[in-house]
Amino acid sequence: MCGKRIPAYANFCPYCGAKQPWLSESEDNHSRMQRVVEWRDTPLGRLTMLAVGFLIIVAFASSCRLQDGPGHKTVGRELNQYLFNAQEKTPFGKKPKIKVDKNKGVSIKISNSSKAVKKLKAGKPATWNRFVARVKRRSNSFKHVYANQLYSKIKVTARDDKNKLLLKVDQGKIKYNIADKYH
Repeated sequence: MCGKRIPAYANFCPYCGAKQPWLSESEDNHSRMQRVVEWRDTPLGRLTMLAVGFLIIVAFASSCRLQDGPGHKTVGRELNQYLFNAQEKTPFGKKPKIKVDKNKGVSIKISNSSKAVKKLKAGKPATWNRFVARVKRRSNSFKHVYANQLYSKIKVTARDDKNKLLLKVDQGKIKYNIADKYH
């Protein structure tokens, strides 16, 4: 209307504010565009648009998946390093086995005939008490750090005595300690 040059994509003139006629003339009268607009208003068209929108949301959501902390293997390695210094031979037997399950918690299997357990039964619980204190601290820290609270549920069993329970700690609190039996 005012005769000034404006960008081709402008719907209104930035100088005088007049609506530009090119959009309504070129696209509204276009037969193919008219068919797409009419199809979109049908029930099948609406359903298709909803399905496409849903797929876009699912694709975006799957790419932005939230995690509840490190995986079970990482937690297992961390516990092995913290409790046993990642050593094969420990006072709790050869290669204590740590199993982490995000639905059940942490299970540690040690040898019932290990030095630490034998000393505990003989009335010398120093090694066992240090181990219990470390398990308790790690369980408490897992409670505060990880979104999955089951990582703070730690159960220590005897590997060679039909899974006899030796220690159970939940969120930093001792639920069962075999040392109580020997005091």
